[in-house]
Amino acid sequence: MKANLTPPARVSADDEPKDARANMGPRLYPENYDHFHRTEYRLDTPHKEIVLSQMDYERFREFVLETIGLDYPEDKRYLLGWGLDKVMEATACASLDDLYSLLRAASPTSVIWDRLVSALTVGETYFFRNSYHFDALAKHILPDIMSQREHSSRRIRIWSAGCATGEEPYSVAMLLRELIPHLESWNILILATDINREALRKAKEGVYAAWSFRGVDKRVQDAYFQPDDQKQFAIADEVKRMVTFEHLNLVADPYPSLANNTNAMDVILCRNVTIYFKAEVTRKVLANLHASLTDGGWLIPGAAEPNMVFYSEFEPRNFRGTTVYQKSATSKRMPSSVWAFQPAAIAAAPVAAPLPGKPAARTTEPPPVKLPPARDAYQVALELVRAGKIDEALAKLYEKLDQDANFVPTYYALGKIYANKGNLEQAQSWCEKAIKKDKLHPEPYYTLSLVYEQNGLIEMAMDALKKAIYLDRNFIMAHYNLAQLYQCQGDEASARKSLENAARLLQAQPREAKVPEGDGIAAGRLFELIQSELT
Repeated sequence: MKANLTPPARVSADDEPKDARANMGPRLYPENYDHFHRTEYRLDTPHKEIVLSQMDYERFREFVLETIGLDYPEDKRYLLGWGLDKVMEATACASLDDLYSLLRAASPTSVIWDRLVSALTVGETYFFRNSYHFDALAKHILPDIMSQREHSSRRIRIWSAGCATGEEPYSVAMLLRELIPHLESWNILILATDINREALRKAKEGVYAAWSFRGVDKRVQDAYFQPDDQKQFAIADEVKRMVTFEHLNLVADPYPSLANNTNAMDVILCRNVTIYFKAEVTRKVLANLHASLTDGGWLIPGAAEPNMVFYSEFEPRNFRGTTVYQKSATSKRMPSSVWAFQPAAIAAAPVAAPLPGKPAARTTEPPPVKLPPARDAYQVALELVRAGKIDEALAKLYEKLDQDANFVPTYYALGKIYANKGNLEQAQSWCEKAIKKDKLHPEPYYTLSLVYEQNGLIEMAMDALKKAIYLDRNFIMAHYNLAQLYQCQGDEASARKSLENAARLLQAQPREAKVPEGDGIAAGRLFELIQSELT
């Protein structure tokens, strides 16, 4: 029997009848669960205390802030020293000077960087952590999305940003299995990213101790996990397959981006991540997350994070026990036409009649004013895209179409913008129009491949990428994305060959050069990511 997907009316926490709400949605917690989240501290093996000198404190604090985004103010100074001690022990560095030099010389994908990130980022998490968040998802947010999409795209995109060892994204996957009948008929992406490679490795394994299940109803554990001989529990394959884990640095890497699938998200969970950032870093991260959401999309921060100073671009929504944030369905930014200066028509001043008996004064025409040539609308549109003014960029692209309907880059630029906004039908249409105009441009095939991939049409995506590479053998992002799709199919040999092709092309580029169609990623950064996959 088909579930009723009509979303319940939204009510505030004060008006919500507790008993009426108790029976709604899947049972994720024991009946006597009180919604408090108790932390039991388990101490790691003790490390000797490093007392950082002022010079060491300042240089390591600046380095960590610059590269990872984490800030260690004076009251957290001891934690920075504790983390650095763990890294020194693992690397056998004789002094902090040696460690600093080693970190400065190493790439962000090196083993020592991974050890630094693992030492400084603590992934304290468990399944269905913060019941109020999952209640809001189960009873309001996801039913709303399901109701809107049930008879159209049946597409849901969720991003767990800062996923640690995977309990959060797997919780979302289990919740979707509880909520959606005939789940196989839906196109669902659960993207899970983290900066900690060791945590991601554990997440991909999907094996957990009983500690990760505190506060979770035993029915959930029995339904989705298989115990082993080591008193651990392996998550079911059907749940594991729903989650895509990727390495991503929220401070340094570009997003939203079609290239790393961080665009057009319906829900982003970014909980207890920005509390470690300085204010300016938090603003940058939240601006990027806002841009990564589709119109009407939802951001769920940690309980300690909501601060209207940082969330002013969002609309706060109150549910029982929590506040989450929604992106407005229409942009708050005023369209460019409102701000453009339009001089009003000025009436000509009356000309005084010449005095009787005097000839009229001779007038001379002023020299013509040379106006600067009008800027090309297409180039202006690209600048607007880089500035994040997407609606204004669209207006300029349509203006360019009116001026020159045969300029093919306009068509695939429109396709990419609509793909980033999550309007895949429009994106596909504009890319196909570009190809119809001229079949020799590789870019529309590349964007079309990303559209196909987001629709779950992997074979068609691979075919489009191969066409892009045939037209341009030096198309770095096409080689890289083809490698990712080969990996999805389990073809490791072909994936490695494509990665090697991309790496070879990147070596010829300056490290700081932006990779074409890479949405701002630098050649050096992409090369490091590829090297980490090849080793």
